[in-house]
Amino acid sequence: MNIYKLFTFLILLTSSLIYSQNSIKHKITKGESIYAIAKKYDVKEAAIYELNPKVKGKLLKLNTVLMIPNNKANSEQTAINTPTEDLSKVQNHTIASGETLSKISRKYGTTIKELERLNPTVINKLPIGHSLIIRETPPTVEAITKEFGTNAIVEKTEKTVTVEPSMIQLLIDTASKNIGALYRAGGTTLKGFDCSGLMFNTFKEIDFSLPRSSNQQSKIGTKIDRSQAQKGDLIFFATNGSRSINHVGMITEIIGDEIKFIHSSTHLGVIVSSIKEAYYSKRFKQINRVLGVKEKE
Repeated sequence: MNIYKLFTFLILLTSSLIYSQNSIKHKITKGESIYAIAKKYDVKEAAIYELNPKVKGKLLKLNTVLMIPNNKANSEQTAINTPTEDLSKVQNHTIASGETLSKISRKYGTTIKELERLNPTVINKLPIGHSLIIRETPPTVEAITKEFGTNAIVEKTEKTVTVEPSMIQLLIDTASKNIGALYRAGGTTLKGFDCSGLMFNTFKEIDFSLPRSSNQQSKIGTKIDRSQAQKGDLIFFATNGSRSINHVGMITEIIGDEIKFIHSSTHLGVIVSSIKEAYYSKRFKQINRVLGVKEKE
């Protein structure tokens, strides 16, 4: 009998230890709700109710102790049990039962907003077995020639594609058609653009796929000196009070040492600005050449 009690005690102790590792105790304070608690610990309300079924549908009483899923412990355990693999280049993911955009974005090192942009038809519901786009196909020379023929591409270097001058003018004309459009965070259409969304949409006209953020776009092409700037080059700024790039435009005109560029301004929407404006002059970071222009023979 004593052996039986000891055995039972050990089982209960082990279960308690496992349970405590995977959950956190939270004492309810005045004004708290399940929604607020779920936000605080970055868990779902349903997960809290699952651990505390007695509070579902009832008013929360002060000082009541709730068990909250310990995401950190669970993620660490998952990391231990999951073999290390490089997911940085994975472009598609097959949705499994119970998965959320939040979990998938963390797994592949991307953002929920980017997944929503790439998969607009499955934002509200993730169908099991559906192939979710994680990243876009990298830019290729073949994409540029899709509609404009092989003569559009003159030469390809390691980082820059050289094209006919008409291709650069097409990009400028495409972007200029959007002048007056409102600024919209995450926007890539006439309903509204953010700065990188305008560039993404513009280059899409020639089937050239730019990355979605201004910081990522700053890593595409060849970084060049300001004195060598040309029409069609991308120009980058740091406007958020730090040194990191967070704003992009495209050069449309060069008059002497003045560079004019089209971009989507937070306050004014799509406009043409000058590098000589004090605001942009102080925040200028670099110029990248993504598409070079064929020199006259």
